[in-house]
Amino acid sequence: MVITRRQLLRSALAVLVAAPTVAAARRLLGGSRPAWVPAAPPPEVVYWPGAREEGPRLGARAAILLEVSTGTILYARNEHQRRAPASTTKIVTALLAVERGGLDEPVQVSPQAAGTRGSSAHLRAGQTLSLLDLLHAMMLPSGNDAAVAVAEHLAGSVPAFARLMNQRVRELGARNSLFQNPHGLDAAGHYSTAYDLALITRTAMTYPVFAQIVRTREHRTEGGHWSNTNRLLWSYEGTVGVKTGTTSDAGHCLVSAANRDGLELLSVVLASPDRWSESTRLLEWGFTTFRRLELAQAHEPLVEAAAPGTDEPIPLASPQPVQILVRHDQVHDVHLRIRLAPVTLPVRRFEPLGQVDLLLGDQLVRTLPLEAAASVGRPAWWRRFLGLGA
Repeated sequence: MVITRRQLLRSALAVLVAAPTVAAARRLLGGSRPAWVPAAPPPEVVYWPGAREEGPRLGARAAILLEVSTGTILYARNEHQRRAPASTTKIVTALLAVERGGLDEPVQVSPQAAGTRGSSAHLRAGQTLSLLDLLHAMMLPSGNDAAVAVAEHLAGSVPAFARLMNQRVRELGARNSLFQNPHGLDAAGHYSTAYDLALITRTAMTYPVFAQIVRTREHRTEGGHWSNTNRLLWSYEGTVGVKTGTTSDAGHCLVSAANRDGLELLSVVLASPDRWSESTRLLEWGFTTFRRLELAQAHEPLVEAAAPGTDEPIPLASPQPVQILVRHDQVHDVHLRIRLAPVTLPVRRFEPLGQVDLLLGDQLVRTLPLEAAASVGRPAWWRRFLGLGA
């Protein structure tokens, strides 16, 4: 559940700065998603203080629960342990396809792709499908044949595509992953972690077409009719994806995402004795325990600074949303601490002028930059002449 700024102020949230002015609250809208996520890693995730001690007892060998919009890790168990990822590998394959391919491009299935062992979309050698249909064939029934067809189309061969996979995940900050193929069949040196899979999936879900595919229950086209292997799409309220995976080395794996009341949760369970119930318990614990406090949207004025030589206040805003995840009983423990840099006119819009610290009690949770939300020129000549301005 999201608490708006107005609700927050009614709850007497303390803001540790003298007479701040905050713009009227606005609901965060989904809006348009970027067409390309930069190669630089996304904002660093932060660990909830009890991430490794609290939460449900799971039998999964590795697991993680991430709140997507704030990047807060709520639960973690062996999250950096390298493990066989099985078909959750296809999240990376689909991400590259969305970023590098044209969704309406025709793709011809090679004999090598059609003969790939394991889970299958039952593609035929010589069959031609659009890349979009091929992604459905890969992500819904977990077609290994479709994954190879995607890899060959984008890179010419599976080894060449694997090199692209490894390059891209490192750009995203996944440091403990190495992929040898596009489908996730067990192979020497093919591994990932719960943390890395959460990081990769968080980026992939920013693409509308990826998000649409992984929440699709069934897809019918001239090339085939496929049903999604992710049972949570039917059984757990708010589920929006993303991918199952099973091999002898990996065990039963599941990356899942769900939205409720504005809260976006992403869970990963690897080598789970019951991936469905454990993912459900993990997500449910997150929804019933935490809420997101929305203090300001990106570039929304949060506080005003004074500048020598002018009576015009300088509105300051963060380039990132000012938000924090808290337990339901900790709303009144959240504070903002504003730290301003010396201001000299003129000030240009987006000029760095300070920082805002988000604190939970006395504990610093994260620090965000503050920038000028508007430009302010130099004071009038007569004010400078009289020594009233810089």
